[in-house]
Amino acid sequence: MPESFPPMIGKYKILGVIAHGGMGVVYKAEHPSLKRFVVIKKMTARGNNANAERFKREAQILLDLQSSYIVHLFDYFTEGGYRYMVEELVDGFALDKLIARQKVLPPEIALLVVQDACYALKCAHNKGIIHRDIKPGNILISKRAEIKLADFGIAGEKEKEADEPSLTRTGIALGTPAYMPPEQYENCSKVDQRADIYALGVMLYEMTTGAKPFPGTLSMETLNRIRKGKYIPPQKIDRTIPSVACSLIKKMMRPNPRRRFQSVDPIIRIVQRYLKHYDIHEIRVQLAKAIISPKAVVFSGFVPKDLTRRKVRRAVSMTAAAAAAFAVLWYGGFIHRTILRSLFTPVDVQMQMPASALEGSDLPVRAFFFGNDGNDIPEIAGSRRIFTEQREKPAGGVTVSRPAAKVRTYTIKTVFLKPGDYRIKVVAGPYVWWKSFTVAKKNQLIQCDFLKGARRPLTVRPHAYDAATGDDITLKTAFSVLYNGSWRLLSDMENDMMISGTVWKIKASCPGYNDELFSLLLDWYQDELFISANLTHTAQ
Repeated sequence: MPESFPPMIGKYKILGVIAHGGMGVVYKAEHPSLKRFVVIKKMTARGNNANAERFKREAQILLDLQSSYIVHLFDYFTEGGYRYMVEELVDGFALDKLIARQKVLPPEIALLVVQDACYALKCAHNKGIIHRDIKPGNILISKRAEIKLADFGIAGEKEKEADEPSLTRTGIALGTPAYMPPEQYENCSKVDQRADIYALGVMLYEMTTGAKPFPGTLSMETLNRIRKGKYIPPQKIDRTIPSVACSLIKKMMRPNPRRRFQSVDPIIRIVQRYLKHYDIHEIRVQLAKAIISPKAVVFSGFVPKDLTRRKVRRAVSMTAAAAAAFAVLWYGGFIHRTILRSLFTPVDVQMQMPASALEGSDLPVRAFFFGNDGNDIPEIAGSRRIFTEQREKPAGGVTVSRPAAKVRTYTIKTVFLKPGDYRIKVVAGPYVWWKSFTVAKKNQLIQCDFLKGARRPLTVRPHAYDAATGDDITLKTAFSVLYNGSWRLLSDMENDMMISGTVWKIKASCPGYNDELFSLLLDWYQDELFISANLTHTAQ
């Protein structure tokens, strides 16, 4: 059945539901006088003053920001005890969906997105507004390739935060972990425009490489890497990424904010200097095609304007067609299995790991192959592989759905190696496994199960706050764990009693407050749990 929705909200005719969120509902509606489609955000969560103030603050910020690169706010009102914002409808979708579909974006498109996002941030920063949640999910792209910045829900204004500390408390990190600079983890209320510049650098890295520089899951190891700026340089992932993009990423993502760009102005100048050699209209046309298309598209090569376009396009088209055909045959293994079979041997790898408890787990698992020459141990070019879960298929080729298992088998795409001595390195998050092996003429299968029964001791870091005032009441709060059918104080649990890879029930209890119960499903590799309980007063 179609989802029900009210026919009218205020003066706006409701046409349907776009999305549901933790804080409210998003409707598609029609503006009565402008006769255009709009988005209405309804805040449904009641009783949370901080969230209500953030919702109101976002509306106030958007009213002050008049830019074609920022989502426009038409109206803000309350009705029936609910708060509403009416915004322009960007007829397209967010950048994160485009990255998920395309995997990697051409550097010209990625830099065009950065340029327009910088225009939006310049408008905000000039008014003293820091977005604090720059990420692909907040960059909207229309079917006309208009790029707009959205979601100022946790944006901050320095002078207002000093007067309203309940909105952003010292020691509380607001934002999206994979895009936050080190200083935002420490004190969200003190960050400035350089935090937005850092997040924009992470976004450029993701657009050009197809991967985030740091894992999306928050752990002490990840936090230490972020603080030290330890990530794989983009040019090591893809040597074709232009140096201008690599140098931008390097300076935008420096851990020390004093060593980053201090404003978006130099970034805009650098990007404009690069893009002036290209046809911006053509870049936007191809971006629009990617938004309109229901599936991934193959971008045409962007040719600098100073070359003879017709000759270059013809040569590029012919080369691309030949390269695409060859790439399909080469990377699909057809050439190695047929023409080059006498020179190369197929090598497959199977790995057994605990079944992921959480869908969309962010744990990277990869295989690397090296020549075992007893000296330099060089990596075999083009042999890096990502593990995917092995699926059983019947004769018809349709994937079989099978019951969940405690251990699952993962495989890689076949690697073709010349006979000789090699080493394989398997990396699964913090775990590394090495094995030396010899390749002959016969097909080879390497099996590894070093993580088959992996579990990690679990550390719990609890905090409790008064939901009404935001006061820290951790010291007055007792945290209990349901262990073997009975509740035990967390402080009485020994180090080896709680492990990852299972469900834990944790209860926060404080005199004068209602208990809050957490039922948490933790994956096998997650070993540090942070809990923030917002406790409400008991009825008098």
